[in-house]
Amino acid sequence: MRSDYPANKIGLRLAFRPLMYAFIFRGRSTRHEVIAFWLLSTLAQAGTLIYDPPPPPPLFYALGVAWDVVWAWPWIPLLVRRLHDQERSGRWALVPLSIVPLSVIEWFTAPAGHAASMAFHFGPLEFHKGVAATPWTISLMVILIALMVVNVLLFLWQPTRGANRFGPDPRLADMADRTEAILAEA
Repeated sequence: MRSDYPANKIGLRLAFRPLMYAFIFRGRSTRHEVIAFWLLSTLAQAGTLIYDPPPPPPLFYALGVAWDVVWAWPWIPLLVRRLHDQERSGRWALVPLSIVPLSVIEWFTAPAGHAASMAFHFGPLEFHKGVAATPWTISLMVILIALMVVNVLLFLWQPTRGANRFGPDPRLADMADRTEAILAEA
């Protein structure tokens, strides 16, 4: 289905919107906003991979962690606004966010072995661990993969058409604003 609504056009302004609204959990966001921000954050993070200097001093470690947080944090309010667009409570965001504590649990409880390797990278923190393929490890991995799939589905799920309890339809709101501007000019 093709849409001609201005809010559904992927643009640079739409890509930067999650950064501008990084602390706003109310309102609604479109799927196009998610895709635009994903493209922007992928390009920004890929840019950091091009230059691979020798181990940097602590200041650069701190800057690396800050860079990761700047690009990771806006995903949480963006998910909440996407859930609002689907007429869901923002509490649903806790489902995919449970990936983090489950990963930590798996890290500390998985028995050592050579079947698979787990890695954790966040700024200066880098850990690698070989894990055994036990029923516990496999079940936790299946749960983590399922939660990642749920995360993608929640971001891309079909929105509620028209206004809902969280605000006006962002696809129609921009269209109404433009229509009012065109009528005012005439």
